[in-house]
Amino acid sequence: MIHRATTYIDSSHPHSHERLVALFLAILVAAMGYFGVQVHGQEAKFDTIPMNDAFKKESTVKRMERAAGSFASHRGDINAFAEKRVAEVYFRTYLPAKMTQPDALEEVSQSVQEMMGYLSRAQRGGAPAGTEILKWVYLGMKPIAEGNYSPIARINATLVLGRLDMNPADLLKQQPPVPLSSSLPILINLYEDENNAEGIRAAALHGIRRYVTYGFSRLNDNQRTKITQLMTELLDAPAPPNRSEQAHAFLQRYAVDILDYARTSASPDLAKKLVSISTDQSRPNMIAVYSAARAGKMKELKGQVASPSDVLESWSARVWLALQDEVKRLKSLERPRQAAIQPSTPDSHLRLTDEPPKPSGGRMGMGMDGMDGMEGSDRGMMASGGMESDMGMDMSMDSSYGMESDMGMEMMEGYGMGMSMAPVAIPQKPEVVASRKRLLHIIQQLHVGASGAPSLGIPKTPAGLLASVDAKDKVIVEEWLAAMQVVVEALNDQSKSDEPLFIEGLTVQIDVLKDMAGPTAIEIERAKAKEMELAGIAVDADATAIDPPRDAAENIAKPAAIDAAAVAAPAPPAAPAEPAAAAAEPAAAADMLPSLDDLQ
Repeated sequence: MIHRATTYIDSSHPHSHERLVALFLAILVAAMGYFGVQVHGQEAKFDTIPMNDAFKKESTVKRMERAAGSFASHRGDINAFAEKRVAEVYFRTYLPAKMTQPDALEEVSQSVQEMMGYLSRAQRGGAPAGTEILKWVYLGMKPIAEGNYSPIARINATLVLGRLDMNPADLLKQQPPVPLSSSLPILINLYEDENNAEGIRAAALHGIRRYVTYGFSRLNDNQRTKITQLMTELLDAPAPPNRSEQAHAFLQRYAVDILDYARTSASPDLAKKLVSISTDQSRPNMIAVYSAARAGKMKELKGQVASPSDVLESWSARVWLALQDEVKRLKSLERPRQAAIQPSTPDSHLRLTDEPPKPSGGRMGMGMDGMDGMEGSDRGMMASGGMESDMGMDMSMDSSYGMESDMGMEMMEGYGMGMSMAPVAIPQKPEVVASRKRLLHIIQQLHVGASGAPSLGIPKTPAGLLASVDAKDKVIVEEWLAAMQVVVEALNDQSKSDEPLFIEGLTVQIDVLKDMAGPTAIEIERAKAKEMELAGIAVDADATAIDPPRDAAENIAKPAAIDAAAVAAPAPPAAPAEPAAAAAEPAAAADMLPSLDDLQ
């Protein structure tokens, strides 16, 4: 079923290959910030393929491009195509040489997209031209990926090798593509070589994942053993010094997919390992919740979870920390409000005037001119009546009315006259929408781990923990699913439409989730408090939720007797008491991912 869905995506968009190549390249560059510095610092050490003088003429380039495009659309005998040799030079000689030129780095991605576009067009036609172009592309990209060329050129060449198919996906027959078997050994070698740049290894891993996804049945025993070994090592290894935690988690997700698709006899161990990763609070959300969701889809999970209550408490703690992180992030975005009314100058109080004071009461004026009378006591009325106090900055109606200023004063006037209005959706602030999606994605992934389904409630065909634990423990999982549904419904409360209201709602759910996390939350807080204490970090006592020790509580209840001598001769002021330790810092928030229609 997974294959069919993926096939549909690939086949329904003719240029999806090109877009994915460009998208993945952008992800690599963003995830590995040092990469650009590495390119500039080592540029002189890279080889280049000499450009034929004819390639420097615009007329020659245009002729090769026309020949390549025409050949890709050719449906007859390929040997009868007059410009076949020109088309071959374009794929095997011109493009590889262009990719290695120092002054063409910005054009590499575009050149690759054009090349893949020609290949896709030829293969969709099912003519011999598709097979011929596939061979030319492979022979042109292989030496670039393996050679001592710029990382930009090698990454693009590696991505191309990972996306080459002997047969493209067939939408009508619902058949997945058949990856080119010759590419896999190259990709494995590129990934395994730790001397390669991070971007090259990541591109190779991307290709391995795609090959295993579609061609797992064509893996021989040696390839399956080798890939399983490499991916297990990646999943167990900490982030290397030259790779961020988030980039490492990003690559580890590929390892999870590859191991799941490879499906060796060690699959039960993999299911157990994925649950262990999901409960490891030191793991970023990116890999932890992904592992939980993957485990929830595996039948091999049955009998691998000894204590479901511990797992569910850990998952609750992960959501608890994520909500704390969102509160902190949203508060950091708050900007100080300007004063609603600027103070008057001192000399204005000494000025005498015969002008009568303006009336402060009455109904609001019509049109924009009516806004003049909205200061002083009117401002207080408007604030209490549903409009924000800083009218000069934000002329929006209160969220309970579901209107904003761009709807015009006519709507406001009509409402004042008692006009009936149809219910209007409450506008949601962009930051609230983004936070809601981030948090719901985390919960959804864990929900899949618990029930096997992304939608709320108990599925008709349970999977995940619900189908893997003993009958006596099913109640624990069902109660957790019910409790998490309440949290989701609270997060989806549309009345919490702006940051302050949403933060208020998150704060309530933080307490709920802390109770759900139970001892796990307490241990996290104590560990963080100890860590900060050792680091000598002073923290406000209100920041920690750890209960005071029993001895301290008794001392507060029963003060010690007052020493008379100490009263007569006061001792020097004591050093300030050590502040209480802070609550656990929240884990890093999950990357914004696709919207969750089934949870919203």
